Amino acid sequence: MLSSAAHALLSALLTDLPGSRHLLTLHTRHTMSTALLLQGKGFVVEHPPVVERLCVVVASGAAAGVVLRSFTDQVSHTLPNGVDVPVKLVRGWSVADRALTPLDEAQMFDAHCTDAASGEPAPPERGVVYTDAPAVDLTVFHGT
Repeated sequence: MLSSAAHALLSALLTDLPGSRHLLTLHTRHTMSTALLLQGKGFVVEHPPVVERLCVVVASGAAAGVVLRSFTDQVSHTLPNGVDVPVKLVRGWSVADRALTPLDEAQMFDAHCTDAASGEPAPPERGVVYTDAPAVDLTVFHGT
């Protein structure tokens, strides 16, 4: 069960984004991820502690990063076993000063397509489209 703050934060974060299936990753000292499913005006959250931790991070003004993968209905490719792999839209935000600052497509591409050890370019993941993150209005979240 999500707290009212977590529900408000997810509502703000997912406003006007395509699809109902998402994977949220919170990058702090310890990276955490959870699957999200939109159902009507509610959410099914695989690991609610991830969203609750995101609430604490945003409310405290701590530094972090958020990556959201949105699974589309479009098929990227089909695996040899016949499983269709969806196109995933990947967007992200930096967290600081109690706000989510959107990252643009180039920043997301650079973050995901650069080898961490060498700094050399790495090929993008098949079926992934890096996209600009929208602004997130946290007024309701901060009011909870």
